[in-house]
Amino acid sequence: MRDASGWAGVLRFVWYALLLAVPVMLLIPFQDESGLKTAGWLDGYLAGAAVQLYQLIKVAMPWLVPGMLFTLMMPGPAIQRWAVVAAAGCFLAGWAIVPAMGWGEVKDILFALPGLAAGIWIGERSRRSERPGVVATRAQSIEPAISVGGPRPVASHEPAAPVISPPPKGTHVAGPVAGLMVGAAALLSLIDFPDWRIAIALGLAAYAAVLMFRPSAWLIVIPAALPLLDLAPWTGRFFWDEFDLLMLVTLAIALWQGQFRLSAWGVPRLAGLMGLFMLLWGVSLLLGLFPLQPLDANAFSAYWSHYNSLRLGKGLLWGLVFYGLYRSQPDGANAFTRLSVGMALGVLGVSLWALWEQALFAGAATTADYRVTAGFSSMHTGGGHFEAYLVIALPFVWGLFFSLRNPLLRALAGAGFLLGAYALFLTVARGGLIALGVALLILMLGTWLARRKRPGHRGGFAMPLAMGVLTIVVMVAGVSSVFWQQRLEQTGADAGIRFRHWAEVLGLRDSGVTTTLFGQGLGTLPAANLVSQLPEQAGSYRYAREGDNPYLALNSAGTLYMAQRVAPRPAEALRLEVSVRAPASQAGLEASLCEKSLFNSRQCRWLKVDFKSGQAEWQHHTQTFNSGEVGAGNFLTRRPVQFSLYNPVAGTVVEVDTVRLLDARGQDLLRNGDFAQGGDFWFFKSGDHLFWHAKNLWVHLLFEQGWLGVLSFTLILILALVRLGRAMARGALESAVLLASTGAWIIVGGVDSLVDAPRLALLVYGLLLIGAAWGAAPRPAGHRKRRHHHRPHGEGDRAASPTGFG
Repeated sequence: MRDASGWAGVLRFVWYALLLAVPVMLLIPFQDESGLKTAGWLDGYLAGAAVQLYQLIKVAMPWLVPGMLFTLMMPGPAIQRWAVVAAAGCFLAGWAIVPAMGWGEVKDILFALPGLAAGIWIGERSRRSERPGVVATRAQSIEPAISVGGPRPVASHEPAAPVISPPPKGTHVAGPVAGLMVGAAALLSLIDFPDWRIAIALGLAAYAAVLMFRPSAWLIVIPAALPLLDLAPWTGRFFWDEFDLLMLVTLAIALWQGQFRLSAWGVPRLAGLMGLFMLLWGVSLLLGLFPLQPLDANAFSAYWSHYNSLRLGKGLLWGLVFYGLYRSQPDGANAFTRLSVGMALGVLGVSLWALWEQALFAGAATTADYRVTAGFSSMHTGGGHFEAYLVIALPFVWGLFFSLRNPLLRALAGAGFLLGAYALFLTVARGGLIALGVALLILMLGTWLARRKRPGHRGGFAMPLAMGVLTIVVMVAGVSSVFWQQRLEQTGADAGIRFRHWAEVLGLRDSGVTTTLFGQGLGTLPAANLVSQLPEQAGSYRYAREGDNPYLALNSAGTLYMAQRVAPRPAEALRLEVSVRAPASQAGLEASLCEKSLFNSRQCRWLKVDFKSGQAEWQHHTQTFNSGEVGAGNFLTRRPVQFSLYNPVAGTVVEVDTVRLLDARGQDLLRNGDFAQGGDFWFFKSGDHLFWHAKNLWVHLLFEQGWLGVLSFTLILILALVRLGRAMARGALESAVLLASTGAWIIVGGVDSLVDAPRLALLVYGLLLIGAAWGAAPRPAGHRKRRHHHRPHGEGDRAASPTGFG
């Protein structure tokens, strides 16, 4: 015991020593590599210190939330000791793997510790403020029942109302401090945003003001904004985007108002599984993140960057925030209603978007080889993200239809459900078809059970049956097109391709116990594919620099386009100016101006750039052409237009220095054409979908998080299915909605990775955890489980679960 206590003291001393080393690092005049622009008077030493302070904030902020969440798993001193061990492991592994590891990498590791320390401090004080006098009650379980038939009678076995003592003196400041820090992170992210800063700032300010007066408004805004607020095709930002700013503002206001209660996380059975999964996820994140790469223009603009681990990691972090905020709502019934309204608005918006896109690019033709993507720019590398969102969200619209009293609102909800079902078939996704069928069966059964148990009703199966029949009619109409028939006929051949792909993906893993248990690391599949050249035709790109001159290196393989949204006028004379070279290969370069959303084009102007290969000097090319009918139409009928660069010669690399697209007035339609801002405003597209995705949720988890990650995720899923199934059998429509949504994404997860898109990961993880906690009241602070030979009726999960229609 003495030895253990001694080692604990040593590690604690090292923890504080490392924290004290951070301000020392700020004072060391490192070379400015961050690109931060300082004022004229801040030169020399002061400029270096300002740059270091900026990097400290940028690196420390992402570790604030993990620090808070880790306090749910272990006490603060234990987190500190493990952090020291992890930091030491990173140092040793870095110096062993990366011989050139220097002060820059050391600085990045050390700068994460203050953020972790701040998260630990806030988490401990938040938990401390909730301990005294808190009694677990049904009101705290946050498992809702949509009110449709008046007040639900309260059973005699249900606990009394909660008794919450005031927080101890001095602890109430933790939430506001954390809120200010998260808000500061949102502000810094907004300052660094490439475009539309004023519009985004005004929108976020209005949203924050609404949250101050209506704290639960996020339940409507977040689900509605998730499929619609997507500016990546215009800004080029897909690692950290405008939706992340929205989540930061949501979390900041919730912390400021005390709406994010850590006590809601103490759910029996789930808390341990969730803590285990988070710990394993953290290990996989570090495996993918290290060794750290330079923070250059490629760090946050390419999926094969090691920082792609952070991009995928934020999906779980936002899912945990979503779950924690939902569980902290004081009124569970209204919370579920608002969540359903938000889902319905999202389905309505994205369905109208899909219909508009289908009309613009395919019209009424049933033979058109066109699949809509709507607002899901994450499908620029393929994937079933649109159909996955629809099958997850549509059950909530169904539940809203059967819970609303107002006939007009019910009619709107029903029409929205059928419209979303039809939009699903515009994706021509066979997995989505099966998922909708499974969800429909669960919803019909769950609605019948809920209506049968409602007082004054006898069976009540006619309305669910009628709604199901209408949905089946929509499904039959959706699959009647020629393109759908072709897709169905290819099912057998495509299944064989998928099976081979899954085997090839798992074959990319490194050998060894660490990879078997913890996986290859989050976000590492594109990099592993690129190294192994699986498939053989895999395009890539990078931003390079020759002295002070940045340029784009574009290699050819498959169909990878570097594109930018532009707004030319029809029948306009345009002039293309580009500097290009290919020093080591016989490469080529083509440019195009196309009416295109993500992939399929309607009208195009193709240009071939003539230059001599095998020369190290930059060659300037100028070409004039007419835009023709590209970009014609009014506000509603004008198709989006993209300018793209493409290397058509397989196995070669072409380098592009400066590209300009001048209109008749001499105005450049392109932004960041010299690539001085890295990938800002440029958004790549790839037709080689298998290169970027495992195309199966379980294969994806096994590759990135190993067998331990798959096992812990599966146990949480089983817990969710059991609790939701039991609640549905008792007549709770809300549990049937969640069960149908979960069953639908399980089906789609058989043919798509899902969680490699952070926004979808938020829904998958957030709703999974809500389902796994369904009917379970938070465990009171200091509670210890006692063994009983029998459990009285109504105790535990059964007592806390909702009764549905009541």
